[in-house]
Amino acid sequence: MKTITTIIVALLLGLVLCRNASAQFNEKTVHIGFSLPEVALMDVEYIGNGTLEFELLPAAESGGSPVIRQLTSQEFWINYSSALGKFSPDRSIVAQIAGGTVPEGLELYIQAADYSGNGEGKKGTSAGKVLVGSDPRPIITGIGSAYTGNGIGNGHQLNFEIDISQMEKVSASGSHDFTILYTLTDN
Repeated sequence: MKTITTIIVALLLGLVLCRNASAQFNEKTVHIGFSLPEVALMDVEYIGNGTLEFELLPAAESGGSPVIRQLTSQEFWINYSSALGKFSPDRSIVAQIAGGTVPEGLELYIQAADYSGNGEGKKGTSAGKVLVGSDPRPIITGIGSAYTGNGIGNGHQLNFEIDISQMEKVSASGSHDFTILYTLTDN
């Protein structure tokens, strides 16, 4: 009987202690605010010195067309970070010749490859092969809130091409330098 009494007393004592322990429970709330400003950052990453060189060579045989050869083998990548406002339109990256000129009779084309890398979000889409001149032309469109990752291998690789558009205007006039300006812009 003593054992049963001890067990009953232990159970009652346990119930009383549990009730007292649960009475110590208290809840509090903490309010947290979060703010993210609109962000529009872009850069061009490259391997090498950032200069691309082409050469126009004569045809191998009479009557043949000249050959355009790329002298430098470099990689160029566009990286960006974009955070849009709730009702903001998507963004684009445009390219234009900002300094110097492409020689007469020749045309410069840029094509941004499809996205590749370690980023997240709504990354842009290539606009395909784009003729670049003095007016800005979109090369990547539909950029939402996203980031591409940084450096070579992240973002959109850029491919450049020079074509002969009007052979009669091409002249042996020496070296021509020009600069391409890229801008991340709201649509």
